[in-house]
Amino acid sequence: MKDYTAMDILLAREERVEFQNTLLEKYKLPMLCLRVNYPGVIKDNETSRGISNILKAEIEDKFDTQIVYKCYKVTAEGPILILIIDNIAEEIKKYSIYVEQNHLLGRCVDIDVYNVDGIGISRTYLGYKPRKCFICEDMAQNCVRSRKHSMEQVIDYIEEQYKKFNNIKI
Repeated sequence: MKDYTAMDILLAREERVEFQNTLLEKYKLPMLCLRVNYPGVIKDNETSRGISNILKAEIEDKFDTQIVYKCYKVTAEGPILILIIDNIAEEIKKYSIYVEQNHLLGRCVDIDVYNVDGIGISRTYLGYKPRKCFICEDMAQNCVRSRKHSMEQVIDYIEEQYKKFNNIKI
């Protein structure tokens, strides 16, 4: 696990978006991208990899026979799963919302879904409410923008959820 800088994260994000656009152009099918919501510059760690692997297995199991392309790698952004799925983008997004809302670790990740034109399918587009903050239940984007919670609070929540999940599984 490497130490990265904020610039490394920005460059990795740009490379990922470029790679995603290439995949969308090549396959002309919907794409799913899963990333762990781990704050700070140390996004590649035991917890982020563990959460990513658990939810990766969940999603791959659901879309098993429909996965046309799979890429799982660790960059400065942390672990990233990108899937090209031969299914309807809205159906993929509905399942991703289900995982985000119902899996113990679902609130620790962002699962983005893009249609064949590369347009992100939002929760609100499908009639769902925006995500809530896992600490205070306000709108998540409000808390992120205002930096309402410390990085330590967010990391503590993520670590706690991961430990809870592993205790349940034992």
